[in-house]
Parts: sequence; structure tokens; C-alpha cells
Amino acid sequence: MFRPYSASAGGARAALSADLVVADRPIAGMLSFADHGSVFEALLRRARRSGPAAPLASLTCPEQRAQGLREYIPEHEGEGFWDYFRLSEHLSISITEATYHKDHWISVEGGRFFKVRLLLAGRLLDRQGRLMIEGPQAQLHVCTGERGGGYSIAGGLPTTLVVLHCAPELMTARMGLTLAEIPQPLRALSECAVGAGSTGSVSLTPELYRAARWIHASRYSVLAGVRASYLEALTMQIVCQIVTDLASATSTPERHSLPARDRRRLLEARDHLSRHYTAPPTIPQLARLIGMNQTKLKSGFRQLFDLTIYEYVLERRMEIAAQLLSERELSVAEIAYRVGYEYPANFSAAFKRYYGRLPREWKLGEFTLDQSLRAPTAA
Repeated sequence: MFRPYSASAGGARAALSADLVVADRPIAGMLSFADHGSVFEALLRRARRSGPAAPLASLTCPEQRAQGLREYIPEHEGEGFWDYFRLSEHLSISITEATYHKDHWISVEGGRFFKVRLLLAGRLLDRQGRLMIEGPQAQLHVCTGERGGGYSIAGGLPTTLVVLHCAPELMTARMGLTLAEIPQPLRALSECAVGAGSTGSVSLTPELYRAARWIHASRYSVLAGVRASYLEALTMQIVCQIVTDLASATSTPERHSLPARDRRRLLEARDHLSRHYTAPPTIPQLARLIGMNQTKLKSGFRQLFDLTIYEYVLERRMEIAAQLLSERELSVAEIAYRVGYEYPANFSAAFKRYYGRLPREWKLGEFTLDQSLRAPTAA
């Protein structure tokens, strides 16, 4: 079922890190959450032919846990790969970097679990081909029955997708939450609710976006022997943040006081700004787009997201700029134009106010992790 990576298996494909082995059959969309344990245990057993297989629950040392599975996309379907890591009994993660020739359906098996989809690039479509989310956006899928649903990865577009696969016990056994503390729609997993579950957008905050980017880049930036521990820390950060945001959205009086119709319109405004940060609409244009007057738009946006519209656009620009500086061979001027600045000098000044470092210093790696995580200064 599994085979170690070799030159004949990899060829010109993306380089495989030492903590992965290659699957010889399709995996994407074909495993229920319950199957992940047996699949990964089989993987570990095959990878350690020289010694006895250890049960998954006993894999506590970093060198034991840092094992993953890669599925390469067949050439007739496209190019790229899916990486899978079993991080604990209740938590798995998949990392997708792919371009399919045409829309590719991913079936989600039924059961009781929730998934957090962090789409950094590309589009996800529903069964009718309608847009669900477009990167960069995030989505929460909660399954409480036999039908898990699914989605299509839009063909012809480079897609970068990070998905967390979580059992309900992650919130109770691991995080120690009581039923009363679990926010909706996640609470349905611990109740007697039965059905197809729900899917909805969640806020892709700068913190979640940064964590997803680090997860995606981990095969280059993290030692293979500690990668699983690194991924687990980041995935738990993401889950904790989403649980906190969901609880806050339903318990904070100011946010709860917003009518549901206004919240939907403000989320639409946020998502539009997320996609059009390089040339954002003016406030009057945005107000007309979502059907809300300017005063309610400005006050409601601040109330719901704790940011002004200007601050949100600035965050999106700075997050994308930092990623481009870290990953691509582009000049500072080219990056400035890509994130919506007409003059590179203005971009450099804004970047330094936000991160405390000039773009060229960031590009050269002259910053620390703590500095990159600090709270931004006011623009």
C-alpha cells in the first residue's frame, strides 16, 4: 500500500522531505476520520521494517511522530501533491499544493468530526459548480451524520489548501471544554444532533493566515524530526483561535446585538476586501455593494471585527507582502505594486510602521520570530 520515496517514484516531482513516504493509491477524499488511525499505523509499520510497529497511542517521541504520507496527483489529472500527518488520536492535517486540469471533486466521508479549511490560493466549489470560497479564505465544516458532503477544487488554478481534521474529543479530552463551553455550531458534535452538518465561512484573521502559511512552508523551514510537533502546535493554535472567535461571536454583547442580516452583509464586505485588497473599493462603493449605509458599515465593521475598514485592508496587504518577501524572488518595488502601492517608498514606510523592519531587512531574514508576531503599530 505504501512505498518509500525513490528517484523513480519522484523524478521531477516536488522534493520529498525525510519525514514522508509515498502512497501508491489515491487517498484524498477516500478516508473517513476513523480510517486515519489504521492508515497511518500501517504507514509507520511499513516505514519501520527493521523494528516492531508501535501502536499510534504510544508514539510520543518526536522522531516517532514525525511521519507523514504524500499522495502525488496523477499526471492525467494535474500536478502537485497532498501531504497528510496524523498528529494525535483526535487530530490530523492535510496540506495540498496542486493544480488540477479540471474541477476535481473531493468527497468527505460521514461521521462526527469537524474540519477547518484554510484556502490560501485557489477556489473551492459546491456540487453545482458554484463558488464556496476563494483564497485567501477559511471555512468550517461540521459533520454530524452519515453524509459528509464534499467540494470541488477549481480546475486550472494553483491551489494551496491546509485542512485540519478534528474529532469532537479534541475539544473535550484535549482542550478540557465542557459542553456548555463549546460554541455553536461545534456543540452539535457533542449533542444528539444527527444530519449532514453545516458548512460556513470563518474569519481568516492575520493570526490564522500566518499559522496556515507556516504550516504550508514547514517542509522547507522545519527539521523533519520535529515537524509533526511543530504542526501540532500550529494546528492547536488555529483550533483554539476559532473556538474562541465562535464563542466570542455568540457571547459578546456588542457583536451579538448586530442583527443577523447586518452580520451577513458585514461578512460579505470583509470577504470582498480580502479578495480586492490591492485596489479596495471606497467606503461609498462598498456600502452600495452590500446594501448598507456608510455609517452602519463603518460602525458595524469595527464592532464585528475590532478593526476599521482601513486597518483590515492594511493587515491584508502587510500579510501578503511579508509572505512574498519570504518566499519569492521579487524586488521590494515589485511586491509594493502587487499589494496595491503605487509608490514603493510609501510601501516601505507602511511596512516598517507595521512590522518595525524595512522590507529589505525582512527579505534578508534580519528579524526574529518574536518580532514577526508582535502587535502592529498604528499606521
